[in-house]
Amino acid sequence: MRHRRISTRPLLAGSLLLAAPVFADVAADTGSAGGAHTNSNDTLQTVIVTATKRAERIKEVPMSITALTGADLQRSQATQFTDFAAQVPGLSLQALNPAQTRLVLRGLNVGGSGATVATVVDDMPFSMSGSQSNGQFFGADIDTFDLNRVEVLKGPQGTLYGATAEGGIIKYVTNAPDPSGFAAAGVIGGSTVDGGQTEGVIKGMVNLPFWDNKAALRLTGMRQGIPGYIDNSASGIRDVNRGPKYSVRGSLLLHPVDDFSARLTVFDQQVRLRDTNQVDVVGAAADPANPPANQFQRLDGYRTRAAVPEAQSVHLRYYALNLQYDMPLATLTNLTSYGTINNFQVVNLTDSNLAPGVTYGLALGGVYGMPIGVAEVQTQYVHKLNEELRLSSRPGNKLLGYDLDWLAGVFFTREATVLDQPIDAYGLPGLNVLQPPLGGGNIPADYKEKAGFFDATVHFSRAFDVSAGLRYSHTDQDSQVQLQCCVLFGPSMNFPYLYTSEHSTTWQVAPRWHLDDNNMLYARYSTGYRPGGPNLPLPSLPNPPGFKPDSTRNYELGLKSDLLNHRLSFDIALYKIDWTAVQIISYVSTPAGPVGINGNAGKARNIGVEWDLAWLPLPGLKLEALGSWMNAKSTTDAPGLGAMNGDKLPYVPDFSVTVNADYSWYAFRDYSMFVGSSWNYTGTRYTDFSVSPALSGHVKLPGYDALKLHVGLDNGRYSAELYGANLTNSLGLLTYANMGGANQAGLATFITPRTIGIELGAKF
Repeated sequence: MRHRRISTRPLLAGSLLLAAPVFADVAADTGSAGGAHTNSNDTLQTVIVTATKRAERIKEVPMSITALTGADLQRSQATQFTDFAAQVPGLSLQALNPAQTRLVLRGLNVGGSGATVATVVDDMPFSMSGSQSNGQFFGADIDTFDLNRVEVLKGPQGTLYGATAEGGIIKYVTNAPDPSGFAAAGVIGGSTVDGGQTEGVIKGMVNLPFWDNKAALRLTGMRQGIPGYIDNSASGIRDVNRGPKYSVRGSLLLHPVDDFSARLTVFDQQVRLRDTNQVDVVGAAADPANPPANQFQRLDGYRTRAAVPEAQSVHLRYYALNLQYDMPLATLTNLTSYGTINNFQVVNLTDSNLAPGVTYGLALGGVYGMPIGVAEVQTQYVHKLNEELRLSSRPGNKLLGYDLDWLAGVFFTREATVLDQPIDAYGLPGLNVLQPPLGGGNIPADYKEKAGFFDATVHFSRAFDVSAGLRYSHTDQDSQVQLQCCVLFGPSMNFPYLYTSEHSTTWQVAPRWHLDDNNMLYARYSTGYRPGGPNLPLPSLPNPPGFKPDSTRNYELGLKSDLLNHRLSFDIALYKIDWTAVQIISYVSTPAGPVGINGNAGKARNIGVEWDLAWLPLPGLKLEALGSWMNAKSTTDAPGLGAMNGDKLPYVPDFSVTVNADYSWYAFRDYSMFVGSSWNYTGTRYTDFSVSPALSGHVKLPGYDALKLHVGLDNGRYSAELYGANLTNSLGLLTYANMGGANQAGLATFITPRTIGIELGAKF
């Protein structure tokens, strides 16, 4: 019988140990996934969002947007992308582990090296804009404790948010310090994974006002252990996918006079894992063209036989200064931020095939005359400086006698990156690094973007208005390849720097018609783009062509309704997205064999519908059904990608649905009791395209479902909650490759097995 390992750690000191959840800005922090929230026992209200860089009721925003508030995230134990994705219609993930997740909004994914979804913190981008540093699996996956809300804007957002927002954005809105009074809060608890570890978690917040309520300091901290549940049969190590996670945020607000405020925010977060979440499955490595019927079957439960552990680490730092000055007719805002990303990962290549049946370990072992392990040790260093200056109107502006809301600004970002990719050979089983080295590359790159933008809404009547926006961007990029010796690339050498320069214009228009006070119909046309750039030379391809920007056009029609005296909320959006000059990983022939580079291949299209229905049939009982249907496919042949006209885009479910039920009632004394459940179904998807003869791409993955429950007590000060995720122990298949496992096996990632947890706390 397997024994459960328990590892808990003291995480924060002093008064934070007894702190519990506290959520400031109640009006914007008690909402549901779809924007409606239970503000009392018998009505649904709406939250305030800043999707358009001005505060608006979510029901008034003419686009499909989901707002996940701090209270909902805390109660549902949604701390990261994989926890809350099911609550966002149109959002899907290609999730390898907590350190590597590709975000996909409205189906925009072909497996390229650049991101199509931007992550934003308090209006400033915190994700990789360029494609030189393999940013496709990076988005700022910020822990959600003490956040005000997470806003997910679907469809191109290029007008206000610029590059890489062609699929949409995920926007984190942090809680500002509150000068009006002292508050402290936090959580202590832990969770256990079926067949794996038990780990602890502690979170805390303190809000300290000073200077006669003209200033405040807010400090937030969190540390937890990520329970492991995968064993390595080769090394004998259990729970190899475990690791620590911590997050610290501090924010200082100064409000010396009514018209001026200054806010400084500092953030630090790190996740470290000893290995990935991938396990060995049957696969089809020996004969990719004829996969067996049981190719997805695990070989020995949650186990791997990897010769080299695939350690992972993501370290994020973020510093931001927000200055705001209110003038009679407009508000001037200056935003400055500086962020660093250090993303480290070991990619085990030992058992990956160069050709069916011929692995890297086997092919290169002859160089050393012994069995070897082969791994790429990749580190991404990113330094990102952002500056935005904007002016937004205050009430009272007119245009030809009509009310006018407007916003104008300029934006600058500089993104300095270094991608270090040495490939090492290891002696087995001791994992000592062998000489001579296999070789590798070091790629410094620089990305600069300058932009100007303008957005305005003209209110022709109380019922009808039109918003429109325009953004002009200019980007400059340069990069260099520094090859390291010896076996794979010969002697070390530095290639000359390569430069590209380009410009882009994005725009949007959105008419909005209020049918009455509770129903709004809108249409939206918007565009987005992703920058192109230089490709990286190799000895066999010293002058590769650059790759062009790709772009999206979004046509959307939506209806937002509050019915039955605010007891029924209904949002629906129908859309079509055209994607042109799609950026891909393509292969070109060279004397040394095929070489993968960034390229462009044809077009793709997604036609879909998203919905969110929330109903309060009884006081305290809330029911919600949300989901999406998508038909995302290539619309031209793309031989360099391995895709044909009509092929479905990878890792995009054709259908997904989530059903939530939450009920709260009086229990005893001043305590209320709450219970909630969430059931999610994710439909069939396809894996990445591929032209490699060793990897049969575009494999259809089966759908899966998962069930979550939580129950607890709360009296507004003290709380206790028991929760469970994946209670049916579903084997939901997240990612799959038909090769890469030992002895010609495949590799797959499944959703985390059954997890049970408890949290206790108090707030002051």
